[in-house]
Amino acid sequence: MELKKNKHTDLTYLIQLSNGSNEFIVQMISIFMVQTPEAIDQMYKYLQNNDWKLLRGIIHKMKPSFSFMGIKELETIAVSAEKYCETETHLEEVPNLIHRIKEVCLEALCELEEEKNQFI
Repeated sequence: MELKKNKHTDLTYLIQLSNGSNEFIVQMISIFMVQTPEAIDQMYKYLQNNDWKLLRGIIHKMKPSFSFMGIKELETIAVSAEKYCETETHLEEVPNLIHRIKEVCLEALCELEEEKNQFI
């Protein structure tokens, strides 16, 4: 028996925001699907270079998309990661937070690929 994994995404907010426009929903999902892998690559580059300012910036840019896609878990993780980078405290925790962001985003991308088809 296979356990059903909990979904990371919840499009309730995006659907409300769309005012019934499936085109808007598909467009927002598509943007997330293009920008997220690029942002993940940048996060790892900045992390590798200990560039806390740029890392904080990219995390900050990603936060609204987590809200739009209903990825609640990442909203709180991103807030912590952003704060640690900004204050340059608890930096030993940042790699694990970045890894978790990547892990959840990759799973969310798979979910959204399926979800998107419902709105086309």
